[in-house]
Amino acid sequence: MMRRFQPRRRGAFTLVELLVVISIIALLVSILLPSLSYAREQAKQLCCRNNLRNIWKGVLHYAYENRDRVPFMEDINLTDPNADPFSPELAHRTTVGRVLMPYVNTGSWRCPGAIRGYPAAADPSEWKMTYWFRSAGALGEGVPFDATPWGTGNPMDPIVTNYVNFDGRPLRLLSGRRHTPGNPGAPNRDEVGPWTFAFPIIADLIEGDEMIGDPVYPHFGNLEKRIDLKKARPLFERNAGTGRRRGRFEVHAHGEREFGIYLTRSPFPHKPGY
Repeated sequence: MMRRFQPRRRGAFTLVELLVVISIIALLVSILLPSLSYAREQAKQLCCRNNLRNIWKGVLHYAYENRDRVPFMEDINLTDPNADPFSPELAHRTTVGRVLMPYVNTGSWRCPGAIRGYPAAADPSEWKMTYWFRSAGALGEGVPFDATPWGTGNPMDPIVTNYVNFDGRPLRLLSGRRHTPGNPGAPNRDEVGPWTFAFPIIADLIEGDEMIGDPVYPHFGNLEKRIDLKKARPLFERNAGTGRRRGRFEVHAHGEREFGIYLTRSPFPHKPGY
């Protein structure tokens, strides 16, 4: 006798089995997402750190070609936030973009984690530069180092030494320190005089204003310790706030010709009496 062929029936998933599978997938996604986000942020930070390293190499290259002097640079975006810092039509050849463009790789001007850039009104994909430089000032306002009292032999010129770095000064005088000659209680002292804070020389742009507090920084992660603050560290930590794990990458000087790139919170500007 021949057995009649009967097709085998497939059993369908039950609702319970389907819910179990969905729950397992959701659990795996919840476990993997933080790792993926962390890896993505680490990649952005690595790129940003390399950008700043390339920019700093460009500054050194310029200095080696110009009697060991840092460039004199003015910031066009202090005058016009919507200006293109690399525009060949700029009348001033002292803008940051025009001066350093021959010395820095083209792709090193934009941080992949940037939350602000120039031109300010452009779409983020159209930002040309997302880093900030402690330049000599806005267009037409910068004073060359050799024209300042400190550059002509006066041992103390707090206006220049406090807030300016890229004014054509000798590379060895690039410190980023805020000197306070009228404050005998300043926590630190060097060959120039007493100083309180060490500001960044080059840094990621932030959103908001540090002068009114609650600024927004572009990077997440563990903040690295700054070794250039010396005895001013408690003051820095008190002014910078606590409990926030978001920061930005900054180039700092912590000794003659010794520079570091850190992920850190920036100190709020000085308060009266500091």
